[in-house]
Amino acid sequence: MRHLRRHATTLILVALAAAAAVALFVLDRGSVSTDEAERRKRHLFEAWRPDEITELTVTMAPPGAPPGAQQTARLTRGDVNDAGQRPWSVEIDGQRHPADEPTIDQLLGTLEFATAERRVSEEASDRAALGLAAPRLTIALAMGPRRERLLLGGSAPTPPGAVYAEVAGRGVFVVTKQLAAALDVPPDRFRSRSFVPYLPAELSGLTLDGEGGSRRFSRAPWGGGRGAGFRFAEGSPEGSGVRVSAPALDLVLSALGRMQAEAFLSEEEAAQAAASGGPRVTLTLLPSDPSARYGVIDVGGACPGRPDHVVAVRREPTRAAACVPASVLDPLTEDAARFVDLALVAAPLDEVAEVKLAAGDRGAPSLELARAGSEWHLRAPEDRPVPTETGRALVQAILDVRATRLLPAASDPEALGLDPPRATLRVVSTPASAGEGEPQERIETLEIGAEQAGVVRVRRLEDGAIAEIPASAAGALLPSEASLRSMEVFDFAPDQVSALRIERPGLVQRLRRTGEGAWQLVEPSGAGLAADGALADELAEQLAGLKAERWVAADTGQSYGLGAPRLVVEAELAPPPEGAGASGAAARAARVALGAHAGPGSLARAGDGAAVFVAPPSLEAAAGRLLLRRDVFLVPPQDIARVTLAPRDGKPVVLEGSPHGFTIAGAADEASAAATAARVRDALADLRAEGAVALGQPERHHGLGPPRLRVTIELARPQAAPAGEGGASPPRPSEGSFTIAIGAGDAFRGTNVFYARRDGVSAVYAIAQSRVRPLLEAAGVASVD
Repeated sequence: MRHLRRHATTLILVALAAAAAVALFVLDRGSVSTDEAERRKRHLFEAWRPDEITELTVTMAPPGAPPGAQQTARLTRGDVNDAGQRPWSVEIDGQRHPADEPTIDQLLGTLEFATAERRVSEEASDRAALGLAAPRLTIALAMGPRRERLLLGGSAPTPPGAVYAEVAGRGVFVVTKQLAAALDVPPDRFRSRSFVPYLPAELSGLTLDGEGGSRRFSRAPWGGGRGAGFRFAEGSPEGSGVRVSAPALDLVLSALGRMQAEAFLSEEEAAQAAASGGPRVTLTLLPSDPSARYGVIDVGGACPGRPDHVVAVRREPTRAAACVPASVLDPLTEDAARFVDLALVAAPLDEVAEVKLAAGDRGAPSLELARAGSEWHLRAPEDRPVPTETGRALVQAILDVRATRLLPAASDPEALGLDPPRATLRVVSTPASAGEGEPQERIETLEIGAEQAGVVRVRRLEDGAIAEIPASAAGALLPSEASLRSMEVFDFAPDQVSALRIERPGLVQRLRRTGEGAWQLVEPSGAGLAADGALADELAEQLAGLKAERWVAADTGQSYGLGAPRLVVEAELAPPPEGAGASGAAARAARVALGAHAGPGSLARAGDGAAVFVAPPSLEAAAGRLLLRRDVFLVPPQDIARVTLAPRDGKPVVLEGSPHGFTIAGAADEASAAATAARVRDALADLRAEGAVALGQPERHHGLGPPRLRVTIELARPQAAPAGEGGASPPRPSEGSFTIAIGAGDAFRGTNVFYARRDGVSAVYAIAQSRVRPLLEAAGVASVD
């Protein structure tokens, strides 16, 4: 005891010193240092410590509120969460909501750097006169031990739009119009705009009811990000457990992400909207967390004052109503059939890691391909690298196969040719967006059945669905050495092509290149027919660099439509220039036959080879047309002496040509006639055909007997004509003429056209309607049938 008494004074002094230090630290936290005060002497707040801000209160009159009515948003900052963030929440009218973090960050940034235009002296600081006794806006914040308060009052005389502001403890200031506007944030804007309570990754399922029917989806065991990991729920008419189309469901999930509240509605406003139209769809969200409540949202009904928005009412887990973009309704109201996945393999190309094709017959060769980074490697039937282009084409061909329909689950596999299967396909992928706890590897196995009456049935083991595909599409799923060929079919220079022969049923075209490099039409023959050099060059280029989209089979045991091909293209090749590769030196001819369609492309065979490949659609587009010159209607306007537009039912319109332009004979309104004449002149200068569509005499559907419009063009005799009175050139004497007949409208290669024919040319052409319309309008002819 004596020992303790001897040191008691020392202990008491130490305790007092510690208490004083703590008190000094607390008091010092609330004080402003000299350096801090100097740095912020022009700012409204003399201290700013963002990490210490825990509460923010904004009070103001909401838009449209009666005088004296005010609304308060009380924002509080939470504790650090698992993501290392301190999220804000907001309380408005006694209801607490998640806060809109960007809006809060923007307001805090404005407060941090807010400066005053000038200080108002104490003598002139009549708070009532300055509108500060009943401020339009009050902002209070808790920043550690400091409490800050800012009031915005009435308008100041200068600068324009400025207002008075008061900072508690510092006095009255004048702030700019821009600062006042930045601080003027309605309390409702602090609510988070996110309306959907759960993210896609937090869902175990979702249901859509209403317009589009009942569509029920649940999380599937195979996993995958966003829409890739869902199937139809138990008892769905589409089939329990049938895989949902990831692209279709992604549109729904994207719509949920866009379901942002543009404006929140009161219960009364939401009830009025429901009474006027009611919801079109009800969305039920099933969270993965068993302790979380379902989310239920009704969407539909006109939003007051916002024609591009609809009302969304969230009934669970918390109640709210808001205006959301009307575009969210489109994917939410799709029929259930749009969500059925008809793709045989769901994995995207960039996620496929391994493919194994195995024939069902014992001893039949198998094919196994694996990705090695961005390259591909063949494991079976031999071990070797595979060109990237070849590997990607093989896998993409598998991914492109789609079912025409899914068969009922109770179908008899043996009757469908699936027991036993003809072949098995195994695709392994590594989903890039696999979530925590989801499979990091996805295995999709297909059983391919025997061909029956032109179709093949395929069973997806992942969901048990039985798909029906055309027999021609099944080749991509069957093992074949041809699948690993180089994609290159021909490799020579386009200018090596010295002659072309294109044969299709009922027509042979032959063209030969002259010594000067121009193309000469050999066949067909007919009045005024000549080769179109640009079209011939395009076909030569298509052949020279022809690549297969994919290889289908090593032989033609199946016809593939090549027994009697739809189109055969042959090219004679001149010797290549010196220095060309060996392949170019050996080639003397190139031949390709096109058979049945395969999607947008065509099944094809090159030369005398037996291998079948899919040719790109651009080859048939270049070879499947008449290679006749398209400028047969073009005449330089300066060579035209007179144009007569003679409609089928109407009075002819005559235009006189001169070096200075066209004029309409006998026109009453000179200004309008001059504009019309100029349009006719421009149209004739641009009257290039899209292409020839038929040889010989026109057929009935061409609408040329009689035509809707005859355009007779009289050509001027080349001469220097003297100027007439007033400097105007007189009409020039004509030297020859020809007539263009404009017939029925139609579509040609994706362009709206009119059929046309020029006398002296034994072919019918298609001209874009936009090029012909000025002529029809000048003649008073309707441009639609």
